[in-house]
Amino acid sequence: MKAKMSRAVALAVLSAGLSLSAAQAGTPMTVNVDQSTPMMLTADPGSIIVGNPSIADVSLNGRQLIIHGHTYGETNLIVFDGTGNKLVDFDLTVVHNTSNQLTMFVGNATSGTHRYSYSCAPNSSCEVNMMVGDDSGWMEKVIGDNRAKNDYATGVKTSDLQSKTTSVTLSASPQ
Repeated sequence: MKAKMSRAVALAVLSAGLSLSAAQAGTPMTVNVDQSTPMMLTADPGSIIVGNPSIADVSLNGRQLIIHGHTYGETNLIVFDGTGNKLVDFDLTVVHNTSNQLTMFVGNATSGTHRYSYSCAPNSSCEVNMMVGDDSGWMEKVIGDNRAKNDYATGVKTSDLQSKTTSVTLSASPQ
């Protein structure tokens, strides 16, 4: 009789433990790539854990938690207060909103396929918007061009610019 009662108690405890785990499972949340989503916490945070910070990370401003989507994927986000109580538990999915995104795949059987990404304004032109997975040689060129443009805007000497990139040619205007 005691053995049957012990098994029943053990089974009840085990069942309660399983349902607690299910109740504590992460709540689904979606964030867009290259976007931030703010949320208010109910208490001051103590510890913040992001499973994979290359997919998403967070900033904190008091009790306001700002979630930043970096690249496509899934991770989790858990926030504890100072005494170890769980404040939030999210299964975080970072997606790409493609309403203004243009992705081109160019290539052939010999050279392979290369991907190029652009962001487009409605009824206007498209600009380069490098994304993880784009052609690496193209990305390096775009980064070099942007660096040269920034250096020029911040007053770096022309000779310094020409040694950094060959895609920007500067000429002095006649005085």
